[in-house]
Amino acid sequence: MKVAYPILCSLFCFCSVLGCGKEDPKYANIGTLYAPANYAVKNAQTDTNKANPTRQNIGAKLKQMSKDEIFQFALACGNQGNYSEALAAYNEILENDTRYPRIYYYLGLLYRDMGLQDEAICAFQTDLAQNPGSPETHYNLGYAYQSKGLYSDATNEYKQSLHLIPANKTLQRANIHYNLGDVYFSSGAIDEAIDEYKKALGFKPEDKALQKKLVLAYRAKGLDKKGK
Repeated sequence: MKVAYPILCSLFCFCSVLGCGKEDPKYANIGTLYAPANYAVKNAQTDTNKANPTRQNIGAKLKQMSKDEIFQFALACGNQGNYSEALAAYNEILENDTRYPRIYYYLGLLYRDMGLQDEAICAFQTDLAQNPGSPETHYNLGYAYQSKGLYSDATNEYKQSLHLIPANKTLQRANIHYNLGDVYFSSGAIDEAIDEYKKALGFKPEDKALQKKLVLAYRAKGLDKKGK
């Protein structure tokens, strides 16, 4: 069976047109901002026994499943850390249907969890080409850029996510402001970092990690203030 990595590599030319080119434990694995609309992912953990095939029979098992079953199998494998099986499952779908709903988004999450940020970036870019205006994809693309130290690109994606995400998603908005604060802090823009940490604290005023970040930002400015 082919591996999905060559498929995503073949997309680098396409992604270049689109602009394609564990730190804090409390925030490093935020994952999806929220489940994409009309997309049920809860079934990914309903049949864990199916997510543990041997390498010898993985291909045969996938051939017996529908695309929807393969997708749920891929999610279950990814959730359990069985990345090679998840990758094989996504590739099985992509061999026949490159427009299966949100497959590149979840493939991007898988690559991110595998530490393959370049592949994650291209997968998220491809998802945005198919699903413009997705706040969760902009967010995770921003996180991938941030992980690579591409702070300007990360900032743009986080801002896009903030613009698109519903106002009532306060926890997610707090997480975005938090990450924006980290991006600004890492790039030396301390005033902007302080502003973003304050915005995050506006949603989560009792968050100790955020308070500590704000104190560190003030100290970097040569000030001695509490994160309030």
